[in-house]
Parts: sequence; C-alpha cells; structure tokens
Amino acid sequence: MSSDVFFSTIDSKKHKSPLLKVKKLINRCAPEKFFSKNELIAVKTHFGEMGNTAFLRPVFLRPVIEKLNNIGAKPFLTDTNTLYVGMRTNSVDHLYNATMNGFNYSTLQVPVIIADGLRGDNSTEIEINGDILSSVKLAADIATADGMFVVSHFKGHEVTGFGGAIKNISMGCSCRQGKLDMHSDSKPGIFADKCTSCGRCLSFCASSAIDMSPKATINENCSGCSMCISVCPQAAIYINWNASSASTQSKMAEYASGVVKALKGKIIYLNIIMSVSPACDCYPGNDRPVVGDIGFAASTDPVALDKACLDLVCNAYGGTDPFRERYPEVDSDIQLSHAEKMGVGTKKYKLIEVQ
Repeated sequence: MSSDVFFSTIDSKKHKSPLLKVKKLINRCAPEKFFSKNELIAVKTHFGEMGNTAFLRPVFLRPVIEKLNNIGAKPFLTDTNTLYVGMRTNSVDHLYNATMNGFNYSTLQVPVIIADGLRGDNSTEIEINGDILSSVKLAADIATADGMFVVSHFKGHEVTGFGGAIKNISMGCSCRQGKLDMHSDSKPGIFADKCTSCGRCLSFCASSAIDMSPKATINENCSGCSMCISVCPQAAIYINWNASSASTQSKMAEYASGVVKALKGKIIYLNIIMSVSPACDCYPGNDRPVVGDIGFAASTDPVALDKACLDLVCNAYGGTDPFRERYPEVDSDIQLSHAEKMGVGTKKYKLIEVQ
C-alpha cells in the first residue's frame, strides 16, 4: 500500500505565487480531518543557526498558519534547543536567534515557544517498542500538543545523508537528553584546560555525576541528561559524537515513532525543497546548493514524503544521489527503512503533481 505525496514544482510560467502552491498542497492533506477548533497545534520547523542563510524562509509558514487559523485552531511556532553549544542552546538565546532570522510574532502573528524549556530539560518520556530503545524523551510542549504541522527544509546532512521530515520529528522534537541518546553512545567529556572549577555544572546535575578534583570530571552516575553542557559558561563540556551514522539514523526512526504515538498520528508534513544545501542548517554558515530549487511536497506520511523528496533531488542531479556522493560512507536509506519498520510510514508512494 502506497502513500500519497502531493508535489508542486517551483516552475511557474504564469508567475503564480509559490505560497499559493503551498496552500494547495496543504488543502490536499485535508487539515480539517486532523485539527479542530481551539486545539493547540505545534507548527514545527527549524529556526536556522545564526549566520546560516540556507534555512527555510519564514514566509513559507504563512499558508500553514493561515489554514490553522481558518479552522479555528490555535497554532504556535516551535523548535527545540540544541545539544551543541551555539545560539540555540538555551531558550533565551534561541528566541533571540529566531527573531533575528525572521521567526517571530511580528512576521507570522503566532506565539513562538521553545518546546523543551529554558535549558532543554522540559521533557515527556514515551514508551515505544524499538529495536534499540524502549522509550524516547520528547520535548514536553510538543508531546502534549493537540497536533502538529511539520514544515521541514529538505537538505543534505553529514551524519544522516539527508535531513527532512523524519529528522525534524525525531532530533527536532526531542529534549536535550534525547538528542544525546541519538548522537552519542557514551557520556559527555570535559576539556580540563577550559574548566575553571566554577562549580556551576555541579548545581545543575541531578545525578551527582560530577566530581571536582580540582577540575570537573564526570563519573559513572551520569544519566546522559546533558544539562551540564548547556550551563557551562566556558563551553568546557563536550559531546562524544561517537554514534555511527547507522545507529543515529535507527534511533531517529525510533524517536519519530514516539512522536507519532504521542500525538496519535495527528500530524501533517510539508517539505520545502529549495536551497538544498549539502549540510545541516545548524551550522553558522552554508555552502552552495547541490541542485537548483525544486519545489514543495506534502503528505500525511513522513517516510513516503522524504523518499519522494530524495528521489526528486536525485533526478534533478542527473539520476544519482548528490548526498551519497558527498558522504559516501552514509547510507540514508537506513532512516527510511527503520522508520518503515517502526510503523511511521511506508517508502512506497504515489507522487501526485498539483498545479
């Protein structure tokens, strides 16, 4: 059984607005069947790191918000804090970053909420029946929403081959500890030369996992919450990015299944296939796109959607995968196949072009 993926090319001989195309794609997904009046609906996207210019343009969110408003729902724009230290590590910096990149009330007329709280520890644990994980740790304000509209920038990624809807609802909807679960197979480490023994990490560690002798060290009590990473003023605590690509992608698929379970499948997905950069929007910069702008695709199935978008990019690149060419050791089919196995969706799709 295949899933419908609705697609609209960026090409426009009659100079139609791309926003009109997005609106038509949204309508084909029948949001009225998913969302109701007064429901709190998360509009999940990626706000882009400061300095990066490849991230999704905020203007593409307007048709989504307009549709939700017409239904009578109460949309809020949301993202989650990052595991790495940057401009989106905590909600204060994150909201400043979002505002500077155009994701704010003045441009979109909806509240902006960082879904995992001030320091990335506001979470809800959801049990799953995964091959690797028995439960996932999701951002609380996403897990407890009444539904979600996921708007993703389809692009390359150095660890997962590509990043699309699956990555947006897994890595993008988890709390900081969840991100660590997916990215690392071990506890954080400490750069002794950067540590000033200020003790700030001690006051935020709930597991008594940090010793000071005289520099901070992490002991066997570490639960992997990674709060210490976000509160260290010297950026002395680092992530062991030691999980393999296959492990990270498989865990992503299992996290995606937890999000679908938490929201009872009340999710619609829209991928923007423009400015298809070769790497993640989390970088404070970006390279030239690997292909020209392609268009927009929407579905109620994130697996089918990502597979269709990957095929569209490959076709535009001459029939080969530009991401695999750049990252030959990364097999991006792992996230698709494992997500399919976890019941998130199917790789079989019917591409329906919408004029």
